Amino acid sequence: MTEVLAAPGREGSTRSLGLLRIGVVLLLWARWGEGLMLAETPSVGLSLAFFVATTCLLIGVWTRAAAVATAAVMLVVYLWFGVHLRRVEWIHHHHYLLVSASCVLALTPCGRSFSLDRWRSGLPERGPLWALRLFTIQLAAVYLWSAVDKLSPAFLSGARLEQIAMALYFGSDPPEWHALAVMTAWGVTLLELALGLGFLVGRTPRWLLLAGVGLHAAIYLILPVATFSATMICLYVAAIDPEAVHRAVDRLTRA
Repeated sequence: MTEVLAAPGREGSTRSLGLLRIGVVLLLWARWGEGLMLAETPSVGLSLAFFVATTCLLIGVWTRAAAVATAAVMLVVYLWFGVHLRRVEWIHHHHYLLVSASCVLALTPCGRSFSLDRWRSGLPERGPLWALRLFTIQLAAVYLWSAVDKLSPAFLSGARLEQIAMALYFGSDPPEWHALAVMTAWGVTLLELALGLGFLVGRTPRWLLLAGVGLHAAIYLILPVATFSATMICLYVAAIDPEAVHRAVDRLTRA
């Protein structure tokens, strides 16, 4: 079993938070880096703030301030430029997921591991872990609402998957694969329900996490989902026992 205990006073290894910090920054760069280059940006100040804050967060220097600054910049990107100024390419669901992940990260001691702050201070890699639960609730919400959206005859009949396959691969002459489309539709829906409930209750079996990774790997290969699959897999770290993550890193670094 993988489990995150959400007791407010619980402390433990911060290596999970350090890995999440690095992963979230790399995903922010992958998704917004090109659009915020000085040649493309809607605001030079916004671009400078984005790259300075995220660079400091990546390497872990002044990490708490950098995490708060990154979250603030991403809220401006999403709410002001995306929603208010209708820059619609910045307000898809996977953008919201990344922005909310950056906000949760700002609530954590994510600079206690894999950071220059840790190297300079020598502080132990320990800290409060309650915010890990916010990441797993975030994952649960994505899966449960996605599954609810699929509970319709259009999807469960396989018609929606056939439509997507025709649009992306086969044109108007698709192969005879209706039975496979129906089985895939039901399988994906049931898996998303299981993942959503697993993350919601905070006890997610390892086999279910592996099934989720397989699902997102397949989605990434088949559909143009940008950073969505990578973001979901990155956030899975929050569902693994932090002490197990700490031990795994020790084993890898000793190899």
